[in-house]
This record gives sequence, C-alpha cells and structure tokens, in this order.
Amino acid sequence: MTKKELENVIWTATVMCLALDPASEDEFVQQRVRKSWPTTETGSTNWKRDENVVFLRITPWDDEIGRYADSSYYFEQETQLHRERVDFTKAHQIHFVCYGPDSYDDAETIRIGILRANIRQFLQKHRIGVMPHIREPQQMSEQDETGEWWERYDLTVYCYENVTKDYEIGTIEVAPNVITM
Repeated sequence: MTKKELENVIWTATVMCLALDPASEDEFVQQRVRKSWPTTETGSTNWKRDENVVFLRITPWDDEIGRYADSSYYFEQETQLHRERVDFTKAHQIHFVCYGPDSYDDAETIRIGILRANIRQFLQKHRIGVMPHIREPQQMSEQDETGEWWERYDLTVYCYENVTKDYEIGTIEVAPNVITM
C-alpha cells in the first residue's frame, strides 16, 4: 500500500472503533477523525474546545522484523517471463492525538477497539496486524497561545504490514554454463 492507502485503512478502522460509519459523507464523521495533526498552534479555528477530535499519523518504526526480506523466483506461464517475488514486513507506529472533553474516553475506546475481532478482521484483509500490547493513553494537555489549556490524550499503537512485491526478470535465452573445479 502507499502511505495514503495505509492512512485510509487506519482512518477507517479508527472510525469503526468510535462506532461511526466510515462510509458516511456526513461532515461530522469526516471531521471527527483526521489524518495527521494541525501544523499551527492548538487554538485552531478548525474545531472548538468542547469538540472531540482525533488526529492520526503513521510513521515508520524501526523493528527487527522489518529488516528482513524473502525472495523467491517463479515462471509466469501467461507471459513466459521469469519473475522475482519479494516478501517483507513494514513496521509502523500509529499515533493518535485525541482532543476534547472526551479525549481520554476516545483514546481508550481506540486502544480496546482496535483489538476487537471485527477491526482485526478488517485490518487483516489489508495485510495489517496490530501488536496487542498497547500502552495506556497518556495525558498530554497543552496550552494554546491564549494561555488556555486543551484536554489531550495520546495513544501509540504498533502494527505490521505484510508486503509482497513482484519484479519482472525477463526471459532466459541461454542458461549459463559454469564449471567449477
């Protein structure tokens, strides 16, 4: 998946965790969970202090599992080409930044919801597996430029994405004849 496709899958899973309909075009649903987080100070005009908003950002995570790849070779009958298939795992951190009066409840709902069977099955369809050991949400209240405090809880979830890439090697006209002594 591309980064955008991965963000869309995680966005959908997050909306499902919060018991909202990801297919809804209602602006409430679209604004309730947002990709990335604001680049300006917290006192954004995009939402009010009494509104619950979840921002998500996905970043690479350096994990041993993500350092290995397995290559295999096969012959594709339809095209008469030799191909290489590379299987590997990408490790990701999903950062949830929850604002609003129910920010703790949102973070906790996501923490538990992302491990529920229906969400796990949805993620597995997209070749994503979530690590089940998820740390409790951390309170990170922050002050805006006016001196007022915004209620905020952060949650980090680690996951793995199984990736398969196919490459065309071409055709082999003559096999190499190598003799070693």
